[in-house]
Amino acid sequence: MNIKTSRLCDGVYLAACKTEKFKSAVMTVSFAVPLDVETASGYSLLTNLLSLSTGSYNTMQSFSVIKDELYALGLDAFVQRRGEILLVRLEINTIADSFAFDGERVLYRATQLLGDAIFNPHLENGVFPTRNVETEKDCLIEEIESLIENKPSYAMFRARQIMCKGEPFAVDAGGETERVLALDGEQLIGFHRHIIENAPIFITYAGEADFEYVEECVKAHLNFTPRENKLPDSVVHTHCGEILRVREEMEMEQTVLILGFTTEMPDTPKKRAILTVYDEIFGGSPASKLFMNVREKEGLCYYCSSYPAARKNILFVSCGLEDGFEDKAIDAINNEVDEMKLGNFTDSDLQNAKNSIIRALKSFETDLNSINGYLLGQIINEVSSTVEENIELVLSVTRDEVIEFAKCVTPELIYILGGANE
Repeated sequence: MNIKTSRLCDGVYLAACKTEKFKSAVMTVSFAVPLDVETASGYSLLTNLLSLSTGSYNTMQSFSVIKDELYALGLDAFVQRRGEILLVRLEINTIADSFAFDGERVLYRATQLLGDAIFNPHLENGVFPTRNVETEKDCLIEEIESLIENKPSYAMFRARQIMCKGEPFAVDAGGETERVLALDGEQLIGFHRHIIENAPIFITYAGEADFEYVEECVKAHLNFTPRENKLPDSVVHTHCGEILRVREEMEMEQTVLILGFTTEMPDTPKKRAILTVYDEIFGGSPASKLFMNVREKEGLCYYCSSYPAARKNILFVSCGLEDGFEDKAIDAINNEVDEMKLGNFTDSDLQNAKNSIIRALKSFETDLNSINGYLLGQIINEVSSTVEENIELVLSVTRDEVIEFAKCVTPELIYILGGANE
């Protein structure tokens, strides 16, 4: 896999991967802003509007026609959280040039349309059209309120809110209904202007094009001005000093249990590798301690998995179970936490965890979106490690390093979402 990176100007970065495994190509532009309750709703609504039309193609029909002309090009915009960073992302998915008719430079034209969506949004009298704003507000509110329908996701959201109250990590990237309702076209112009002029920008590309061609397309149509390259620092979560227990009731068939733990901040590539190996053994795979013991051996839950929080010193465990089995599941999960601290895992467990992680590292090359995610992580974290170097880091993790990390895993939250406990 051939990866190249470039600093186009201060605060604007490009990472591209040349691969001929696919008939399509993906390019993303990510604007990095702080995850903040005051602004998340505005950025989320902004992405809805930017993917709706452009100044050159200001109706849904004309916008659809030009995308069809570009071999059914896909153009999407959305927000995504990375720790306490909010990424405002625009993405195009297009056919590779070699599969177009008559040598057409599809990527060049697709990047032009992407630039039109970013720099030349559809405006009326200098602001986003009221009818578009109101329509997209309704769509966004419906999306926000639908979160509650997915009980495991909603439970994780509430656990994050409770455990990290007052921290950016507690903020919902999609926004809040009340704040969405208060937005108007003029305010959204302010959000748009900020990302165009001030936010650090990370551009990624995965496909068959040479780096020089990708750079040509970007410089022609995504010609951003220099800006300060300052990402928000991750807030180190401080343990509250006690174990919080919160139960919320909702009409549902299956209870969801979330346990929150404070850990060591994974602020170096080696620490991230240690965390990954720990998580794989503890609860991150079907061969993990949580799956094999809490779910299979004890039969206490339908699923049980651990989820380290990216760029944050927090780890969650989520499981679904019958009402009334919460305390047994809590004891069983905490027992596995203690077993990891004591080093009660085999050399085979350690090696199998490494092998699983390495397979995942190698397999990401089979999906364009996974490649783009990898590239984005590289330039955001300001590292240029190859897949092979990451594999070496994983292989270098020792039993003692895993045990040492395990010792810092400290319980802080018990969150239960279930029906009325009679």
